[in-house]
Amino acid sequence: MLTLSRGASVVIADDDRRDAMTVEDPLKDAGFRTTLITEFDPDMDADAFLASLVGKYDALICDHVLSSHGRVRFTGAEVVSKANLHGEAPLPAVLISSHINTTQQGSISRWRKGIPQVVSKTDLSEEILPAIDYTVAELNGDFARERRVFPTPIEIIDVAPEGEVRQAKVVVVGWRINTPVWMPLDPILEATGLRTESLAGQWLDADVNCYARKAEDLYYSNIALSPELPQGWLSA
Repeated sequence: MLTLSRGASVVIADDDRRDAMTVEDPLKDAGFRTTLITEFDPDMDADAFLASLVGKYDALICDHVLSSHGRVRFTGAEVVSKANLHGEAPLPAVLISSHINTTQQGSISRWRKGIPQVVSKTDLSEEILPAIDYTVAELNGDFARERRVFPTPIEIIDVAPEGEVRQAKVVVVGWRINTPVWMPLDPILEATGLRTESLAGQWLDADVNCYARKAEDLYYSNIALSPELPQGWLSA
């Protein structure tokens, strides 16, 4: 079982040193040892950056946008997701961001499966320690209700293949049948092998965290094309 006792080492990755120090204060008060990373190698991808951390630290706190002072080849969301899903030796990681509910939300949603919790920078002092505990619990298999996945049909309404993060407008039947939401397109393309222009109107089966409180907290996995549904199924 993964454990993270007070006194463990936590690395904080943020290109804004003042923000990194704001995260550092409550961690130090709780007894954690901290290291700050505020500069990033522009030649490193997310996997290389993560490899530089694994085995050296017990947990990671990472900002989402790391490129305000120069070119960076990855987002914090990608690093955090890959850290938490790192095979048999995950590195517990929490994503922090000042871009929740902005145009950057799509790039967070792309990696949401491996991000148990996103903490707004405005709430760091109160939420960072509970977020660490929440993440460690999930990595030990204790998923919160809003993170548990259930099989559900998904209808693709539209696609937006342009932009930094390609998206699909979908109805997740097991979540809110009358509320279309935008979710990452690439996992659908990778799972089905279909062309973008043929997706609208398609039905999928997937595992989705149907108890998520907000659309931006949804994630899906095990995506597959759905068998043809009986006529009149939705109106029955």
